Amino acid sequence: KTFHDYAAERDAALGTDGARAVRVFDAAYAVGAALAGARRARHLTQTQLASESGVSQADISRIERGHLTPTTPTLLRLIEAMHGQLALVVPGVENGVEAERPEQLVALSLV
Repeated sequence: KTFHDYAAERDAALGTDGARAVRVFDAAYAVGAALAGARRARHLTQTQLASESGVSQADISRIERGHLTPTTPTLLRLIEAMHGQLALVVPGVENGVEAERPEQLVALSLV
């Protein structure tokens, strides 16, 4: 079995509300991972990004670990400080089923 097979079994066992909660958590983690990857690609430390963006280093750490979901203004300040561009991907629906992978919901590209 693949990881996604196990994840699908887990979501089915949780029911609709539980699966939705897992997707929200996974999406928050994907946002943080995208920001961390963008920061590292720019060879910035969290402290340097904090200085450039005005967002505290502690909040950047929480966001990157998926423990804090940034507000839109915070997200924009972080992206601007990295001279980046945010691309949010809204997945399509195939056969009446939404995309299952949260990483399909978030993309961060740097110009």
